[in-house]
Amino acid sequence: MTAVVAAAAVRVRAATLRPVTIQWQTDAPLKVLPVRLAERLGYFSAEGVPVAFEPWSERPPQALPGARPPVRVSAGGFDTVLRQHLQGQPELVFLTLARTPQLGFGLRHPLRAGAELPLQLQDARIGVPQTSRLAQRIAWLVVQAHGAQPRPAQFVALPTAQRAQAAFLLGEVDAVCVGDPLLTGLQRRGAIRVVTDTRHLSESLRLLGGPVLCAGLSTPAAMVESHAAELQAVARAVQRALRWLQTAGPMDLAPHAGLAGFAGDPGAFLSVIMHTGESFAVDGAVDERAIHNVLRVLRSLPQGHQYDGLEPARLYTARLVSTP
Repeated sequence: MTAVVAAAAVRVRAATLRPVTIQWQTDAPLKVLPVRLAERLGYFSAEGVPVAFEPWSERPPQALPGARPPVRVSAGGFDTVLRQHLQGQPELVFLTLARTPQLGFGLRHPLRAGAELPLQLQDARIGVPQTSRLAQRIAWLVVQAHGAQPRPAQFVALPTAQRAQAAFLLGEVDAVCVGDPLLTGLQRRGAIRVVTDTRHLSESLRLLGGPVLCAGLSTPAAMVESHAAELQAVARAVQRALRWLQTAGPMDLAPHAGLAGFAGDPGAFLSVIMHTGESFAVDGAVDERAIHNVLRVLRSLPQGHQYDGLEPARLYTARLVSTP
């Protein structure tokens, strides 16, 4: 009887909740893994909220003529939210997905026999993904943290993961700052000496001087008022997926390798999850201290003055996520 009542409640919610379009960052599938899992495991359906996925775009999804615009949620890096604010298109983060950058900085080989690490880094050519501003920022901080002075000319933008791997293995660059699956692939080959690994919470805290918010769910500020019920349903479903990730074993995880870009290679996927598991948020709550710290770090970097006008309280809302 209880199951029948629960099913009826879901049908009632589905009849009243508007469809939600989730625009996800396709070049960072690991960061948005909890969202894709919420769909795969049926958690959105259990909340009675119809969800459609599409690649992230700076242009909001368009409604059909005469139709109401869809409820829009973005799933991806926090740097995208900051960029939207700087462009006059304010969004509010309402749920945390990743609490570390999920990037590693590593060397191909000692650049000078017997040289100390600061000397190795001072003149190193550092490869970073062309599409990731975050990677260059993390690399800059790593070089500084090890006592060297980074220079813009050191950084080599690499257009694809395949090109980054080739440049690293062929010695065209001396170091890389990359994420998975490339980072784990290089580690499995024994080809990289990882100096700083922000997939691990402790190393992220040490490098960045405190907690950070690196990926999350966000929505236009106006929708927080007009579509709170839909957004809360989305948040509950993703929170459930985050909790599932905390306890899932290898047999549970392996069938979902394709969601993170590891189709056909569940072994690599499990290895990545072993490295990045603690990077995922525990309950999804947004910590204002993390936003303060992100802005502090960004303002300390070259061209950081562009973030001076951003106020942490205007970047997030705590109204949509309930925690125990």
